[in-house]
Amino acid sequence: MTTLTIEIADKDKDVFLEIVKKFKGKIIDSSKKEKILSGIQQGLIEAREIQEGKRKSLTLKDI
Repeated sequence: MTTLTIEIADKDKDVFLEIVKKFKGKIIDSSKKEKILSGIQQGLIEAREIQEGKRKSLTLKDI
């Protein structure tokens, strides 16, 4: 068994899914993982900007 991770345009998704189904492939929804990783990445970028003085940190009043 081989696991592949690919990125394709949204417009090509349906065509690709049909091809995968013909090979009896299994589709694993990774959008949750991508969303979490994207949030972590954004947080790290913001933390770096705060350390460099490019962004003001939040106070309790801001939250």
